[in-house]
Formats: sequence, C-alpha cells, structure tokens
Amino acid sequence: MRILGIDTSTKYAGLAVIEDGNLIAQSIMEFKAAHSEKLLPEIAHILEVMKIPIETIDYYSVTVGPGSFTGLRVAVSTLKGLSFVTQKKVIPVSTLEVIAWGVPCCKYQICPVLDARKKEVFTALFRWNDNEIQRIKEDSVMNVEALAEWIKEETLFVGSGAELYKEKLIEKFGSNALFLNFIYSVPNPAVVAFIASQRINEAIHARDLKPVYLRKSEAEIKFG
Repeated sequence: MRILGIDTSTKYAGLAVIEDGNLIAQSIMEFKAAHSEKLLPEIAHILEVMKIPIETIDYYSVTVGPGSFTGLRVAVSTLKGLSFVTQKKVIPVSTLEVIAWGVPCCKYQICPVLDARKKEVFTALFRWNDNEIQRIKEDSVMNVEALAEWIKEETLFVGSGAELYKEKLIEKFGSNALFLNFIYSVPNPAVVAFIASQRINEAIHARDLKPVYLRKSEAEIKFG
C-alpha cells in the first residue's frame, strides 16, 4: 500500500511516499508565498524521479492544521484536485500530532507549540505509551500563560512556537521546560503518511476535506 503524505502547515513544505511502512521518497523545502506554485510540480517531480505513477498511490494524507492559514489552504486545495482526478481518498492528520510523533520515544510529556500570532500559540499535549503517541489534550489556541493549567511536570516543548517563546516558557515553567534542536520543529511528511497508514478507516472523500484553523482568519475577522 502506497500513501502520499503532504505538509504545508509551517514555513516548510514537505511531501513523502511510504510503501508498506517503508519510506521510498521524501522532499522538504522552505515554503514561502509561492507555495501553491511549487507544490504540484514538486509532487510530480518526486514521483517521476522515483518512477511512481500517480495512479499507484492508494491514499493521500495531509496535515489539516492548525498552522499557517495560507499553507493549509494550499495543501487542502492541492489534494482535492489530485483526489478528484485519481478518485483516491484522503486521510487528515493534526499538525501538532505529527510534530509529537517526530520526537522519538521521549519519557517526558510533549507539548508541540506553533505560533498563532496575536501573542497566542496553537498547542496540545501528548505522551509516548507502548511505543506510540497518545493524546492528552486536544488541539487548542491560547496564550502562553494559559498553558500553566496544563504544565505540572517536566515537559518537552517542540515546534516553531517553542523556539519563538522559549524565554517566556522558561520564565513561566523553569526547569520543567525542556527543549530540542530546531530540526524537531519541522513536521515530517513521512510521519504524516505513517499516521495515515494506521488510520485507513478514517479516510474521507476529498470533498469533505477541510482545514482546521481553530480560529477565524484576519480576513474573516475584518469582514465578518
């Protein structure tokens, strides 16, 4: 079984193909305003180089949020187009869960943090248990101070928001605030595909695929 995983929820864009649990192709690049123009050509390029016909992809998977509003729209619209053409289903995955899975077998609880602007963060809580990630808290948007309700023990903060608010997190939680190298802050598209492979029964039609913003965009707030 082949699954194509895509992530454009942060400033990086990534795609990967796994086959029966093995990674066979992957690409990660910095993602700017021209994401929408780069994503489809990059998918086509990777599949061509690896000699993977698009029709041999059994499922698509994508991070649906939270994250960059623009990036999420790009990924969702791209997969809707691919799914329409190939008639394959899509498996949506949480960006925060993908980041948590990217921290291998950590003994601490894991708190992925993404910048949500307006001095807020997108966040959740996870913990490794029996060689898999288990969710403790649902994806949420809040200010760093509100995290005090969640953080009562040593916690590994990871994600671009953890880097941005590192000083404030240390000030707030002291020695309970732990951090990793920035490389763990980037959602791994291979993990997107892997999570999807464990949730085939959650596959949906592309027409039902929607970004998970957790709050209204600036345009929605401005124009109602």
